[in-house]
Amino acid sequence: MASPTTSFREVSLGTRPAAEREFIPPGDPQYGEIARLDAFTFKRYLDRVFWHPRPEVVRFEVRALPSSTGSVYDVVALVATGEGDDWFSEAAVPQRWDYVAISETSHGLSKLQAARLKEVGKLPEDYTPFGDEGPILDHSNLENPEEVDLRRWDVINRLREASRRRRAAG
Repeated sequence: MASPTTSFREVSLGTRPAAEREFIPPGDPQYGEIARLDAFTFKRYLDRVFWHPRPEVVRFEVRALPSSTGSVYDVVALVATGEGDDWFSEAAVPQRWDYVAISETSHGLSKLQAARLKEVGKLPEDYTPFGDEGPILDHSNLENPEEVDLRRWDVINRLREASRRRRAAG
C-alpha cells in the first residue's frame, strides 16, 4: 500500500486513444454522454493494457472538467514515483481502440440510442434489450488471448528492465 507521502505524477491521456477521431465536438447536445462513455471505455482499456496494476502504483481516473460548453472529460493516469514509473509507459498507451473497446462503446451507444427512442415514443417504456445488464457490458471475454499475453509480457519486460537498471546503478 502506498504511504501517505507517496508522490504521484499525473498524465493526461484524453478521452480516447490518440489516433481515434472524436466524432462529436464539445458543446454538441450529445457530447457529454458520448465523451463520458468514451472516457470510461478508455479507462477500462488502459486497465487491461497495463495488466490491472495495483491502484497505489498506477491508476486511471476519469475526470470531468468544467468548461463554458459543459463538462469536458479526461482520463488521467496517476503514476506513483518509483514502482509506478516501472509499470506505466506513455509509449505503451494504445493509439487505436481494440475489439473489446469497440464492442463496449457500440453497446453503450446503442443504449443511449434506445433511451432517446423511448423519450420520443418510438420504443415502449418497458423495452429492454435481451442481456442488457449494467451500464457497460464486460466484453473482455472477446479479447484475443495472444494480445492479452503480449500486453502482459510488455508489463513484465518493463518491470524486469527497471529492475536491471536499479541493480546496475546500485
